[in-house]
Amino acid sequence: MPEYPEIHTLISTLNKQCLFNNKIVNIKYLDDKVLKNCNQEQFNQFLINHCFTKISQLGKYIIFHLDRDKYLVAHMRMEGKLFFVKSNEPATKFSMLEIYFANKHKLIYEDFRKFGSFTIYQNKDEYLQSKEISKLGLELNDPKLTADYLLKRYKNRNIAIKTCLLDQTIFTGLGNIYADEVLFACRINPLTKAKQITYKQCQNILKQARMIVQKAIKAHGTTVFSYKFAPNHSGSYQKYLQAYGRKNQPCLRCKTLMKKIKLNGRGTTFCPKCQK
Repeated sequence: MPEYPEIHTLISTLNKQCLFNNKIVNIKYLDDKVLKNCNQEQFNQFLINHCFTKISQLGKYIIFHLDRDKYLVAHMRMEGKLFFVKSNEPATKFSMLEIYFANKHKLIYEDFRKFGSFTIYQNKDEYLQSKEISKLGLELNDPKLTADYLLKRYKNRNIAIKTCLLDQTIFTGLGNIYADEVLFACRINPLTKAKQITYKQCQNILKQARMIVQKAIKAHGTTVFSYKFAPNHSGSYQKYLQAYGRKNQPCLRCKTLMKKIKLNGRGTTFCPKCQK
């Protein structure tokens, strides 16, 4: 968390604000642990007197495009948040980084777990060939992401299908919440070996993943912990969750009590009757 819908909502929000072609004039560090491949001096040199020109998304990554073909890649991890506010807005105890702009606004990064990261790339080739970007699988909306593609990627995998859905090298964007939702919608047990998944099930996985993610985007994402896409603005898709977070509650299809297990360290909720 945040996953694809939450990152999409955050980017859509930032795109509506006065963030682009606005010179960066200063950076304040409250905790520089967020800097992944540089120090404060290098980060200052990379950003100050430059401008963001575009923000795009790759799976759970936020890609800030800068003038002179430079790239800043942000990953929110578990609890990261980005807010574009007025410069005089006070920092919170969870603020780690503040980027100040010439128009008297700043971009604040907050993260009480301090797991998030900012990585800088001096040019497009360096960015595309980086370990974190080059290993990413297909985007959910990529026409090359087909049932045939999934079947080929799954056929020799002797691991649980839930684990494969979380594997960002196959296709990107699904995290723990939406993986549970997709498997519930498909009536697939999360412990099923990936190599046992059929062509029809691959078709349904992609169909349900795309539908669920689009519905979550329309609801501005899911707030089950502290996710916010703007100050005092949370997502509402948690109202529509069918599986995630429903341990010991009646299945919405058959009324059997939902079960929660640990799968590779991740909480996984499913219906033991509907998802045999």
